[in-house]
This record gives sequence, C-alpha cells and structure tokens, in this order.
Amino acid sequence: MIDKFNILYVDDLPEAGLERYLDEVYTVSECETEYSEIIFSPENGYESLIQDPLVKTANIIFIDSKLFENRTVVSGKFSGEEFKIILKKYYPFIEVIVITQNEADPDVDTISKYDSKCGKTALEYYAEYLPPLIQKAMENILVYRRIAEKLEDNDNWEAIIKEKILNSINGVGTYDELSKADIDTLISSFLEIQESING
Repeated sequence: MIDKFNILYVDDLPEAGLERYLDEVYTVSECETEYSEIIFSPENGYESLIQDPLVKTANIIFIDSKLFENRTVVSGKFSGEEFKIILKKYYPFIEVIVITQNEADPDVDTISKYDSKCGKTALEYYAEYLPPLIQKAMENILVYRRIAEKLEDNDNWEAIIKEKILNSINGVGTYDELSKADIDTLISSFLEIQESING
C-alpha cells in the first residue's frame, strides 16, 4: 500500500515559488502527495482556520510566520510558530512547518521564505531546503501510523475513538468530539506504544 500525505500551504499572500514547488515539483517515489492551499484572510481569526476542512484533513501544513501578526487580526497578534503550538492542541498528529521572513531555525522546523538575492530561482531554493523538512515530517507521520496499527488491534479502546484517531492520522477525518482528557490519554498511550516499538 502506498502512503499518502496531504500537504497544505496557508498564507494570506502565497509565495508563487513555494506554491509551484509543493504542487508541481515535489515528489517522493514511494508515496503519494496531494497539495492544497488556503489563502487566509486575517480578519477571520485563527479559530476559522482551525475549523477549516483542509486543515482538519492535512498531514503536513506550511504556514506563514507573520500570518497572524497583521494589524487587522481580530484575535490579537502571535507568530506562526506560536500558532503551531495552538494547532497541535487540536490536531496533535499534524506536522507544521513555518515559513519565515527571518533566519530559519531548523530546531523548530522553520524555513526562510525565498529571497531572489540568494542567487537561485525559487524552485532551486526550495528544492535545496525543503526536502529534509518534509522528509522529517513524513517520518514522524509514519511513526504515528505504525503506532496506530497497534492501537487498531487493541480491544481496550472504544471503536469510535479508534476510528477518529486513525482517520486523523491518515488525514481523512477529525476527532473534534473527543475531550481534551480523551486526547491526552490517547497521546499518552501512543507514547507508551512508541517506547515499546523503539525499546
């Protein structure tokens, strides 16, 4: 079975080179990727983004660091890096890569936006710097999926909870109805299973 990954790019002013790279150029021979984008209007606030169906079904999200720093944002200013943490509360299995106009910080999965002064085309630039970040995100998701296979075989979980988690990990559904306690318990169980796999 071929692994499938839903890749989403969120920006108020999408960068054409990044759009083209993610949509047309980026490929991984052993898996399938599907690209989508959201042109986000900051007036809508971050809550609307969290509830967007494309966000809910994404596996990997690229988000502009300054998306929520616009003065018209209704819910206050915060960075894409901070939004990444907020998003993880709702969707802990989605990998987020922040696109910044500042210097990239690989420790928190950020990449600098393309600057023509770098001496490369946008496609050359993204082809050089994005694959390792995407590969790392995919590897994390594959770990979630391996753990999910064990979760699926565990009869101690209610079928509806298992279904929601499995759908979320695979980018085909949500688990909005789960409480924070349910999600915390599931994450804790995932960590235990992961330790048994690695140990």
